[in-house]
Amino acid sequence: MRLTKKAAAIVAAAALFTVVVPAAAAEASPRSTCYGGRVCLYAGFDYNRGQSDHWRDFTADDSDLADNNWLNWDFSNTWHSMDNETSSVRNRVGCSTTLWQHAEYTGAHSTFTHNSNDGYLVNNAIGNNRTSSIDIWCR
Repeated sequence: MRLTKKAAAIVAAAALFTVVVPAAAAEASPRSTCYGGRVCLYAGFDYNRGQSDHWRDFTADDSDLADNNWLNWDFSNTWHSMDNETSSVRNRVGCSTTLWQHAEYTGAHSTFTHNSNDGYLVNNAIGNNRTSSIDIWCR
C-alpha cells in the first residue's frame, strides 16, 4: 500500500509540472478583417474569398499604385504590382475614399463612404482591375 501512495504522489507531482502546449492557432486572414482607420483593397472579388489572398490596406492617399505590391495572407510581399489589379474594397477609414482609374487621381472613379464595402467593383465606374490611385478625403 505504501508504494501505491508513493507512486500516486509522483504522478500528481508530474502532473503539476506538465506543460500543455495548445495546438497552433490558425493564421487570421486579413481578408476577413479590415481594421478601423484603414481602406482595404483586394485583388479578388468578394474580398478574395476562394481566391489568392492578395490584399493591401491604406491610411493615406496614394497617387500611383504602380509602386505598391500586394501582400499575402501572412503579410509577406507578393512582389506583384497593385496597379490595375483591384477587384473589391472595404472602407473603414472614417471618411469617404475615391478609387481612380489613372495615377494622379484622374480618369473614371468611384467614391465609397465610411463603412461601405463593395466585393464586386465591376458594377462601378472604376470597374474591375482598373484602380491606379486612391484618394482618402479626410487625410
